[in-house]
Amino acid sequence: MAINYLNTIDLNKNQLQQAAIHNLSSDPATGVLGQVYYNTTDSILKICTTASISGGANAVWSSVSGDLTAIIAGAGLTGTNLSGPIPTLNAGAGTGITVNADDIAVTPAQTGITSIYNTSLIVGGASGVNSISFEAEKIAFTASNTQIGNMYNGGFRPATNNTQALGTSTAKWSSVYATTFLGDLNGTINTATTGVTQSAGNNSTKIATTAYADTAAAATNETYTLPVSAGAANSAKIDLTAGGSGSGVKSTVEFKGTTGRINITETVGNNGNITIDIPDDVTIVDDLTVGGVITQSQSGEANSFASPVNMNSNKLTNVATGTASTDGVNLGQVELLVAGVGVFKGSYNAATNTPALEGASNIALDTGDYFVVSVAGSFLGEALEPGDFIFANNAIAAGSSPAISNYTVVQADANIAGAGSTDGGTQKGVAGFDSANFTVSANGWVQLKPQANPYAASVLLNSGSDSGGETTFTVDVTALFGSGALAANCKAEVVTTSGRQTVYPDITGNGTGSLDFKFIPTVSNGTYTALISIV
Repeated sequence: MAINYLNTIDLNKNQLQQAAIHNLSSDPATGVLGQVYYNTTDSILKICTTASISGGANAVWSSVSGDLTAIIAGAGLTGTNLSGPIPTLNAGAGTGITVNADDIAVTPAQTGITSIYNTSLIVGGASGVNSISFEAEKIAFTASNTQIGNMYNGGFRPATNNTQALGTSTAKWSSVYATTFLGDLNGTINTATTGVTQSAGNNSTKIATTAYADTAAAATNETYTLPVSAGAANSAKIDLTAGGSGSGVKSTVEFKGTTGRINITETVGNNGNITIDIPDDVTIVDDLTVGGVITQSQSGEANSFASPVNMNSNKLTNVATGTASTDGVNLGQVELLVAGVGVFKGSYNAATNTPALEGASNIALDTGDYFVVSVAGSFLGEALEPGDFIFANNAIAAGSSPAISNYTVVQADANIAGAGSTDGGTQKGVAGFDSANFTVSANGWVQLKPQANPYAASVLLNSGSDSGGETTFTVDVTALFGSGALAANCKAEVVTTSGRQTVYPDITGNGTGSLDFKFIPTVSNGTYTALISIV
């Protein structure tokens, strides 16, 4: 979105560097005198010479640059690298026109064109066109346009309706090299390859063929054997061997094993054999499905599984008793280890020490046993409230008068938050917040509200006065910041009321206590808002 300047800009004779004129594809309907823009359709810089009238005619735009529309030659026109939009190139009676990368239509009235470089020619039947020279091609004509001399690596477009009437004489064509012809060619084309003929009038092609005699020697009978031969390590070969005049190995099939998975052995010679077996130590790359029972016959061998073993709902029996921290254990060991550990023992009355968790008559507890306080009271010097937890840190024998170090007390109730100079010395708990300064969500998330700035104000610009195409709004800063406020100490920014885009009117101090905001052209009330701060 463009930045809006709503008053005249004075650059004080400074340069406007690297600026681009406004790009439009067509003339705007509205404009003021002297306004400029660049027409991207015509590639022309235009200026408004007649301003638009409200409710009347559109603005008039004129080009500030000239256009070249035609070139008319006299007795001689010579130009090199002619370019640009040139609708007409009239050769007249000239004898030297050079055009690069443009098309020229030669009409019967134009004669004397001697050369055209890097271009194409549309032949219109004119006489007197003797030669056309290209940088890499050449076409030679006689004055009557009835004979083609030489064509090199180029293309020829014949006369009207793509037909060049050349008769039927072979002599009309001297040579043709890699050339494309468009239309019917009534004649014969002789090329370096004999037997290729272009028939007159129907564009059919005839290609002569040559018969080749079969000079191969007569086949002879042959006898083959399939002996087994040794290959590389863990492989064997079967050789297709000829025994007649063309004796020797003709083809070989090799069987290769894979280390750790397939083992290959062989007995060499005719009627030999190849044995494919599983090695003693087998590596299974992917899944293994066994339909029967897997039996381990050798004792003392350890089994290792790199991935989980699915027992398909069957039991894993006879698991040994584990002794190390990494050993698997059986069900009996698990039941023994977890028996009586970490069990909820019920509620605890801290007022009456029921059941007895302290003193000489305490009950026995296992590690992890815990109680929930139901009645407030004191426990081994700790003040407890309903909802607090008491955990046994270790096994406690009955009648052992345990100390507070044998227990862990978790205070789970909601205390009132307090104030303190340090984090550790401040009571954590329930707190309330002033709604004028804080917001609190249903989840307890507390945020500080944005605090108003007593030294800044947002003012909607209303009650403007229009004069000479300019609208002025006056704002009393003493009404905003008090009787001692001075316009000289104020800074202001103007934004659109809808969208809050910054714009740039003329802002000046008026006396000591007010600011004037001036807009060109006139604007409506409430369109803009001034953001004013005092320092």
